[in-house]
Amino acid sequence: MRKHATEFVGVVDAQGVPPVVVLVGGEQFLVRQSAAAIAGAIFGDDADEGLSRRNGDEVQWRDVHDELATVSMFASQRVVFVERADEFIKKNRPALEDYVTGPARNSVLVLQPKSFPGNTRLAKAVAKSGAVVECTELEGAPLARWLGATAKEQHGIELTRDAAALLIELVGSRLSQLESELAKLASCSSADRIDVEVVRSLVGGWQVQSTFDMLSALRRGRTGQALVEFGRLYESGEPLPKLMGGVVYVYRRLARATEMARQGKGLNEALKDAGVFYKEIDESNRYMRRIGRDAAEQILGRLLAVDKGLKGADDAGRLPDHLLVERLLVQLAGAV
Repeated sequence: MRKHATEFVGVVDAQGVPPVVVLVGGEQFLVRQSAAAIAGAIFGDDADEGLSRRNGDEVQWRDVHDELATVSMFASQRVVFVERADEFIKKNRPALEDYVTGPARNSVLVLQPKSFPGNTRLAKAVAKSGAVVECTELEGAPLARWLGATAKEQHGIELTRDAAALLIELVGSRLSQLESELAKLASCSSADRIDVEVVRSLVGGWQVQSTFDMLSALRRGRTGQALVEFGRLYESGEPLPKLMGGVVYVYRRLARATEMARQGKGLNEALKDAGVFYKEIDESNRYMRRIGRDAAEQILGRLLAVDKGLKGADDAGRLPDHLLVERLLVQLAGAV
């Protein structure tokens, strides 16, 4: 079978753990979660002690095979987890192909390579009698679904859709960091339902609040004040990609509202439907009318241009990163 880790951890149990499992991909949070689910299904409370970890850059196949074939004195099954297994698989591919067709009874071999092409004999054999578990990065809708499910199932809180979107923009897509922020939201908030306001107040400290103060100044046409706030953030060492997360969260919704208004929807209604924070709808309405439709229709393109610049995708005549962001703020303020 082949499943994504987010699905695999919810269905694996002691009877359903196949003799060979490949955890493929670079999202270490999902690798750890999948390995823990396998060990937990087999060993229960003694999961940490039951899992035998081996470094794929150092271990020999004969040692792994011997361990898999040896009956354990302390458990009914053995689980051998070969980490960093790319080179291990490359060196021992024929032996692994033979093993998959006749694995040791009551043992589970877990391999963790970064890549595992599905067109090889080994991959086809594992997919047929074992499991290939994709521990790849999540993005877009799958990431938002994971965030909402983890908030509910692991932390007992409900995360609104807009709150989830803001959290991703502020924190990024690394699951371990997002999970840490969910734990903080659950412990620091008295509310069971976490909305945008709660995320803004609890995630990121004063830097996040300062980012939203900076954006409010832009909407009110106070460009100088916005640049002062940006200077404070930049001098504090706030990473520009993280700062841009707040900018993108707010202005992507304004760009969406612009398109809705262009198609005939009333501006207030468009702002609401685009997900603009309810306390900022009136201010955003005045801002959009002040800068005019032509400037509003350039918002998305300007955000994308700065994103490309910060990622080094456009080096021609490139400004330093902080000046790219400063120029964007002046543009968004409607000053140019």
